[in-house]
Amino acid sequence: MFSDGDARCMAGIHPDQPTLGAIGDWVGPPTILTAAEGWLASQGCTEARGPMLLCSWFPHRANLGPQSTEPIQFEPTEPGARWIEAGYSEHSHYLSILAAHEPNIRAGTDQAAALATSGWSLRPLEAGLDPRASLEILHGIATRVFSAEEDFTHVDLDVLVHFYHAWLEGLDPSLSRIAHSPGGDPVGFVLALPEESVPGRSWFQILSLAVLPEHRHRGLAGWLVAAAHQAARRAGIEAGVHALVRADDHSREGKGWYRGDILRRYALFHKALDPQRPTVE
Repeated sequence: MFSDGDARCMAGIHPDQPTLGAIGDWVGPPTILTAAEGWLASQGCTEARGPMLLCSWFPHRANLGPQSTEPIQFEPTEPGARWIEAGYSEHSHYLSILAAHEPNIRAGTDQAAALATSGWSLRPLEAGLDPRASLEILHGIATRVFSAEEDFTHVDLDVLVHFYHAWLEGLDPSLSRIAHSPGGDPVGFVLALPEESVPGRSWFQILSLAVLPEHRHRGLAGWLVAAAHQAARRAGIEAGVHALVRADDHSREGKGWYRGDILRRYALFHKALDPQRPTVE
């Protein structure tokens, strides 16, 4: 943590990515950001990314707008413009999409029938399941799904349970689903929650979707999205937000996340560092 009066900035290095530094919680003038960059360079980092708290398992990304609708729950609020002014450029781009129920339910209907007939199933997160057990299932699938990506970092389950404890306690299992193979193994999930940030606004959010690589291209992702929308419609919720979809990764299953209207854009920024010339102010 770097601080100077009311100014502060956090810098961290994950051991899986020793040349990549993460910068987050930047409050104050650019000089405090420069101090964090200098420390990262002195530790051998050749690149800084932000806003990001250590790695992508934790809050990251900046908000690019538009701001025509009020903020949604859990979305990044850090303005992206200040990172651009500090010499950063976009590393990856994300969208939140406002999605109606019917198109997403229709898109998953054919897959659902074929998969169910073959013994595949979707099960809600069990209401009696303790939060740690719920996260253990999601963590196991997500780790296998994303471990092949270039920037993947490992984070222990106990760390995530501690960090997201308050959020897990409020988890509503009724909108989320876990996909099971005919043999009963969990192979994918959709994590969805009611969107309660604005009184009177009837939305829910799909926060995460993942299917194990060996089970992709069967229609599981479309079925998971459709199931979340069906559950929300039964609960009287009017629409869904497919939140923080990575817009520059077209290899991942789940293109149905793009079925709707863009609500907000976000970015994770990066900047080259010279470890031979660190500058700490």
